[in-house]
Amino acid sequence: MLLITGGHFGNPTATSVVQTWDRNFDALSTAFHVIAVEKLGQGHTANPLHDDFTMQAVVEHLIAFLDKLGLKNVHLVGQSAGALPVVAIAKFRPDLVGTCTLINTSTLSPGVGMTDVNLAGCPYPPYTRESQRWVMERSAFSSASVTPEYVEAGFEVLNLPKYKEGVRIMQGGVKEGIFLPRLAQLKRELLQWLGDGGLGRPTQVIWGANDRTASVSRGLELFRMIAAHERQSSMSVINEAGHHPFREHPEHFNDLLMRFAKRNAH
Repeated sequence: MLLITGGHFGNPTATSVVQTWDRNFDALSTAFHVIAVEKLGQGHTANPLHDDFTMQAVVEHLIAFLDKLGLKNVHLVGQSAGALPVVAIAKFRPDLVGTCTLINTSTLSPGVGMTDVNLAGCPYPPYTRESQRWVMERSAFSSASVTPEYVEAGFEVLNLPKYKEGVRIMQGGVKEGIFLPRLAQLKRELLQWLGDGGLGRPTQVIWGANDRTASVSRGLELFRMIAAHERQSSMSVINEAGHHPFREHPEHFNDLLMRFAKRNAH
């Protein structure tokens, strides 16, 4: 089971880290070999070669990661910007994928995302614990899931030299000129592929009902696209949960994922 974090490189206010799964790892690993991966340019993973700050490079890196470990028939679990790579891997390397779990993904779901709007106006300086905490709390239904250890992990990554270099490159024109246009192109291609019934893998969609950045209606639209062609598909909406429902309701989430993965283990 591969857990893929959300987030993009180039955000000086807050970042996504593998510690986002710290309330799920132990429970899931009772039944599966579980790996949480930080995408290219995020966490402690190095920046892309040749300044290739694109989602396409992120997908290629994840495929190479799975190939290097010799893994196939994997349960892919992606949240937010980590969900789009799940579907991209299924499209380009279906031999690697057993099932897909897509969680609160504005990046992949049809429609226009509200992430930048809802996370704008942080009152704290960039690269600080306070900015990291503010974004995480703003993304949650309840701040109880934003623990000091979770904030500290993000703060550490924010201040890595390679991460700050990535922010500089992205804000120097790469985000608007390259990253976003190519992301939009990849999203169009993947949604067209989903609409044509290309996925062909058991898939579940899990959504926090109170996400300010990606409404349940967008999750439902994504689910309907998949369910029109994939009989082994389901959608679960978790109440009183924001952008990271697996942190706010870990027992419920772990049960949903374990049951789904076991049911479709072959």
